[in-house]
Amino acid sequence: TRRPLRWGAAPHAGCRFLCPEQTIPTGEAAGMTMMFAVAVQSLLLLHPSETHAKRRPNTALVSARMQFGDIEQSLSVTELQRLLSERNVDFRDCLEKRDLVERLRSSSASGRFSSVVAGPPSLTESEGRTVDTFRRVSPSVCFVQTSQSVVTSPFSLRAMEVPAGTGSGFVWDADGHVVTNYHVVASRGAVPRLVRLKLQGCSEALEAQVVGVEADKDIAVLRIRSGALPPPVPVGTSSDLQVGQTVLAIGNPFGLDYTLTTGVVSALGREVDGAGGRPIKGCIQTDAAINPGSSGGPLLDSRGRLIGINTAILSPGAKGGVGGNIGIGFAIPVDVVRRVVTQIIRHGRVVRQTPPRHLLDTSCTHF
Repeated sequence: TRRPLRWGAAPHAGCRFLCPEQTIPTGEAAGMTMMFAVAVQSLLLLHPSETHAKRRPNTALVSARMQFGDIEQSLSVTELQRLLSERNVDFRDCLEKRDLVERLRSSSASGRFSSVVAGPPSLTESEGRTVDTFRRVSPSVCFVQTSQSVVTSPFSLRAMEVPAGTGSGFVWDADGHVVTNYHVVASRGAVPRLVRLKLQGCSEALEAQVVGVEADKDIAVLRIRSGALPPPVPVGTSSDLQVGQTVLAIGNPFGLDYTLTTGVVSALGREVDGAGGRPIKGCIQTDAAINPGSSGGPLLDSRGRLIGINTAILSPGAKGGVGGNIGIGFAIPVDVVRRVVTQIIRHGRVVRQTPPRHLLDTSCTHF
């Protein structure tokens, strides 16, 4: 049987196209409704698998529409802006829709239309990797603060705790050990029993016990006893470092917590005077900005693995009280750090092997 059907009357509530009244077989109505639904999707330039809540312009259809010149009628302002953002085309100076259309056409003519950048449209691949590394590692970096007891009045029997120094540190293992520099925790040569440190997300500072120190290598190991700790920083190696590779430094320079700086390995095998008076050999030189307060923070490779501890900078103006970064910083290589920290955790100090007795006997005559 046949009966009259007016387009826009329901077999499909989403179709708003009005046509002259026609006589259509009842069995064909559903099929023609589907055809019009597909046509509407094509006009809206949507992928069939995507919902209206997350519209994404079809690149092939947009390219075809641009050739026929009807892109202004086919795309909304939001869709035009999304297309331009995905291709890293700046449209902040576009005031009207036709300005967006012209910008899109000019980007297509210059060959940028087909380039699609993975990840957020405002980041390059290397930038995205740096952002991801910082997000993963920064919760494991802590702000270390030491204090000393000062008697403010000769008539007072109670000493006041005043800040003595600040620096950075990082979580070493799942047992709560934290590694930092010796000169960060040592105040005027004296090593306190407890220091305070603050982790990202903690409203209050935590007390950390000083497990042991090694002044000659400028390394100190602390331990915090807390139930919820961030994961330890992944440990890499320093024996295979290359001059020119990218490095990242995270620390708290001048009390500005969780500061990220980037640079490269400028040189290898440098010798730096340690806090104990002996030189630290094999240090890493980097141009990543390291300032007072960054000491004890991690130096990372591009994958977020620990390759050193930031420990010193070359600052000619330090004697005049205007010390700061000039692009020459030094870090203790992680191979040295691993050996020293392991001994401190096991023995509370660095165990130095004594040469055999016969090598110390000066009465022996060697030919």
